[in-house]
Amino acid sequence: MSAPTVGTVELSRCRSCETRFLPTDGPCPHCGGSDREALEVPALGKVLAGTELWAPAEGWAAPHRLLLVELAEGVRALVLVEGSLPGPGAIVVVRREGEVYRAGAEPRSPRAAPGRGEGEFPRAGGADPSFEPPR
Repeated sequence: MSAPTVGTVELSRCRSCETRFLPTDGPCPHCGGSDREALEVPALGKVLAGTELWAPAEGWAAPHRLLLVELAEGVRALVLVEGSLPGPGAIVVVRREGEVYRAGAEPRSPRAAPGRGEGEFPRAGGADPSFEPPR
């Protein structure tokens, strides 16, 4: 039985300064340049921090769970969480839905207990040797 496919997330790379960032309609957040190219990275991210809001802004369900996640290339994203709140160090799968990024538990890591933050980045020779962990 093979591992499920995780997919990719699209980043932007500024051709002027090489800064990598999430796609936006605006200029590069570092140099202000507008010449950029698309870059796809594995849709896996490492949880840096998370929080639950029990009284979120109007229109959002409670509890409203948010994570700060680091993707490959060192790009960080604030994502909505589906399910329980994973702890720092956990690996999550990130996907884009319009202008919103969402995260769920990483399906391939047998060491990651959902919501416990016990996962590790896949390493060379692991579940996905092509994945390069964030720096």
